[in-house]
Amino acid sequence: MSNKIVEYHSFHIPVMGIGFTIDTPIKVAHYGINSVISLVDDSLIERMRMLYCKKYDLPYSPISNNHFDRRAERIKSYLNLVHRIVKDNIKNYKNKIINDINELNNYMNMFPDYSKFKMRFLELKEKYGNANVLKWVVDNMPIGSIDVNIMTKLDKENYFNGEKLGIEYNDAHSALRGYANSDLSSSVIFSAGMNPSLYCYLEQFKDFYPTDSGFIKKKIILKVSDYRSAIIQGKFLAKKGLWVSEFRIESGVNCGGHVFGVEGKMVGTILEEFKLKRKNLKEEIYNIFINSIRLKNYEEPSIDNLIQKITYQGGVGTSAEHEFLLDYYKLNSIGWG
Repeated sequence: MSNKIVEYHSFHIPVMGIGFTIDTPIKVAHYGINSVISLVDDSLIERMRMLYCKKYDLPYSPISNNHFDRRAERIKSYLNLVHRIVKDNIKNYKNKIINDINELNNYMNMFPDYSKFKMRFLELKEKYGNANVLKWVVDNMPIGSIDVNIMTKLDKENYFNGEKLGIEYNDAHSALRGYANSDLSSSVIFSAGMNPSLYCYLEQFKDFYPTDSGFIKKKIILKVSDYRSAIIQGKFLAKKGLWVSEFRIESGVNCGGHVFGVEGKMVGTILEEFKLKRKNLKEEIYNIFINSIRLKNYEEPSIDNLIQKITYQGGVGTSAEHEFLLDYYKLNSIGWG
């Protein structure tokens, strides 16, 4: 029997290409499953917004190619739409569960036995029965996070009426602004390496800074290939008072088609280093982070109030492998595509 504990699910759905997970939160967020939308193609995003506005009979006003900030506006508008639909979906799903005891059982069976949510449900069910535990379930149902992915190096310059726009209108910068100005409370995943200019741009948006309780409306996740990449990028952001809430390690097999994750190291070796140095990673980054926060006169969360997850994705083929990775390397979640 595993000794691990998770809050809800032990897996997430990572970004897949440009379009495969473009609307995944609409399909799975009401089950409490986190998933990731790619922000690469704003033309596709605009077409998806038009499609879903039509499907749900919602007003749609196109954001044309002639809009000088079309990329950020399209992304913000689509993310707000997805957020609205997900809220409606969770409301409808709650009603379905209330009216169908079989749906309640199907829902709870989605969670692993070591989920705190499921364990508490089983305790209450044993005490009070299905009917009486319904209100607790409905009141405590998690909503899957509507996360976004920005490829940091896809940051080409843009022009309007023949004039080059400022760096904040570059592709990755515009995508970040669109997400930052959206209604979401979720995470942005940065992949494809460090972009110092883009990371500096984060400082302009208050939603990326924590409260003293450790709450961050828009969290930062870094997709990394090894420990060295994690600590370098984590410290860079910490100097700006920005906290990395998760390091998401990705297999070279999954991303780029390479057999090795980095420099000939196999994934097990990389995960072992994170396992052994996890406490050190958090403490080193926190010491830099807290000094930066003080200089900016922002709220100062304690290290215990700040979450820093270590997750993995790529190359996982069976549930047994999934369980092994969680157990042995003490990971918080595994990505399944």
